[in-house]
Amino acid sequence: MKNQIVGLLILLVSGREALTQDLIDPAHSYAWGENIGWTNWRDAGDPAGSQGVRVHATFLSGFIWGETVGWINVGSGEPASGNHYANVDGSDFGVNIDPNGDLHGYAWGENIGWLNFDTRARGEERARLDAAAQRFRGYVWGENVGWINLDDPEHYVGIVPGDGAHFRRGDTNEDTEVDLSDAIHSIGCLFLGSPCTQCLDAGDSNDDGQYDISDPIHTLTWLFSGGAIPPAPGPFACGDDPTTEDLFADCLYASCL
Repeated sequence: MKNQIVGLLILLVSGREALTQDLIDPAHSYAWGENIGWTNWRDAGDPAGSQGVRVHATFLSGFIWGETVGWINVGSGEPASGNHYANVDGSDFGVNIDPNGDLHGYAWGENIGWLNFDTRARGEERARLDAAAQRFRGYVWGENVGWINLDDPEHYVGIVPGDGAHFRRGDTNEDTEVDLSDAIHSIGCLFLGSPCTQCLDAGDSNDDGQYDISDPIHTLTWLFSGGAIPPAPGPFACGDDPTTEDLFADCLYASCL
């Protein structure tokens, strides 16, 4: 019965979108390139950090600074589609984030050219956002500079949520990832008598102020049918709920503590 319900929901579509934004961890803000030295992902701009890299739900924005190579632009923060940079030409370029955390797309440095974040051919060493560990992993490739290492266990680029952070939207089972298991968890709660999430805001995948059948539909449509991503704070990083009109009490979501 559960599999039939999930199969039916995957076919349905809903629409709404919003983006989250998180910051680079001040304690973990550097990546190393053998040919270019350290790159600082946080402190670009004046005052420091005002133009550093930002992590949105489906893309990056801002600048990386390298002492030997200057500014590296990871995206404007305004992709033409609203969700992903096209990366067809220089008018709409940047680094995108897939639902599973994989990175792809390009960053541009005036002194070093393009950096390619689509390194999925490296398998486990591919460039990606590890939401559970709140850090980037893998390697980025530049034709003129070689590999940039995001995978070091000590010197890496981490992320921290914005002010008031406390949940990931759609993560009803609190395993730090939004996937098929969360939709199943919601269906179990709503229809089969299984335990419910203690953070109804996290369960409210479409952010309509209610926890009901439309929420697992929204999650599954995003995952499998190209639907809108769960609204802010989004599914990848912890964040606050910008919607104040709902009736949910403060949620208990241990995965963001």
